[in-house]
Amino acid sequence: MGIAGELHLDEGISDEVLRWKRAVPAGTSSPVLVDGKLLITSHSSNDRVVHCFDSKTGEPQWECKWDKSRTEVATPPNGPATSTPACDGQLVATFFPDTGLVVCTMDGEKQWSKDLGPFSSMHGLSASPILHDGLVIMSIDQLVDPYIVAFDAQTGKQKWRADRLIGITGGYSTSSIMKLGKRTLIISASPGEMVAYDAKYGEKVVSVTGLTNAPVSVPVVVADRVYYTEPRGEPIPMEALGNADKNKDGVIELEEVKNSIGTARLIQRIDTGFGNGDGKVDQTEWEKGFGSFLNKGGFSCVRFQEKGESITAEVVWKYEKTTPYIASSLIIDDVAYVINDGGILMAFNTENGDMLQRERVREGTGGYYASPIAGDGKIVLANLEGKVTLVQSGKPFKVLRTHSLEEPIVATPSISDGQLYIRSESQLFCFGTKG
Repeated sequence: MGIAGELHLDEGISDEVLRWKRAVPAGTSSPVLVDGKLLITSHSSNDRVVHCFDSKTGEPQWECKWDKSRTEVATPPNGPATSTPACDGQLVATFFPDTGLVVCTMDGEKQWSKDLGPFSSMHGLSASPILHDGLVIMSIDQLVDPYIVAFDAQTGKQKWRADRLIGITGGYSTSSIMKLGKRTLIISASPGEMVAYDAKYGEKVVSVTGLTNAPVSVPVVVADRVYYTEPRGEPIPMEALGNADKNKDGVIELEEVKNSIGTARLIQRIDTGFGNGDGKVDQTEWEKGFGSFLNKGGFSCVRFQEKGESITAEVVWKYEKTTPYIASSLIIDDVAYVINDGGILMAFNTENGDMLQRERVREGTGGYYASPIAGDGKIVLANLEGKVTLVQSGKPFKVLRTHSLEEPIVATPSISDGQLYIRSESQLFCFGTKG
């Protein structure tokens, strides 16, 4: 995941290697490159839009619009156009929580749509669909009746659906595909467990607990192994909700938080799942709920194996100190890289989890939502301050150069045909020394 063969950049990006730049509407979905076309999504007023640009020139090719059907909660920078499109070269599938799961053709013609809401989510659903073998697969990790579902990509007919565990704060992770022998598995980080589903029938094949609480990052599949990162669960005080306990009696009542939809849903989830259902949460109920997070998470490696007709999963290693919450890991050869907030880049041996190197990207501090990607052995890091850093991978890795685009970057960049594509808050960029 996140690796391209070529990247036509020497040591970093700059105005000298900017091939084109274009203003784009609001949204945080990542650019997707397929057959010379660049796809993103956006939102404005009541419009929910899939955009297609020529990847060489940045010129618009087409737009496919849907109407917003209701208002859904979202914690910024999450919003109506956070989910990244999936494309198989013929169809484009994406998800707008306030509109639905939508599919159009590579010419921008509407194929079908399914309104799966309304949803009960604390921070707003943000997982992206995946398109595989004629199926559009989407996980809905809300706080009531969570599930993962597959639809026929051509017709929108539901093919299967599987219930999921209910998390305390929900789940926000996009699933991945694993080929294991003759079987195709969907590897999915859901609240409370990492699950492997049979891609064709939706059967839950095997699961591993202790790795996920409120998953956001994507499980990265390399052969029969999965690399997944989530901060280790630690005690969370009730005071983390600020002034939610308005009368300072040590109890948070639903009435006190009714004006904050996300907080109200959290309190209701703890009350019904770990309390007595009386419409309020005391310290004991709070600790019982978030106590389920303790000692879970970390940066982990899980190996899946075929044993006769069954499939097993075992944790090979786990690093339990500070790890990313949103940015996924990057695997290059036998080294796993993760970028922490503050610009701390860490490298691990993929076989045993030993840390090989830990270094601060001095000009690239700040928060990281975008996942690291790589091409030609060069790692691309992009942070919330708009700073883009190139790092030469290896043992040891070497930080090359940092350049600021001067506005926040939330979306993960993409590489195609040696060019680097970056979406910032309001712009779309293409960088490369040739192309």
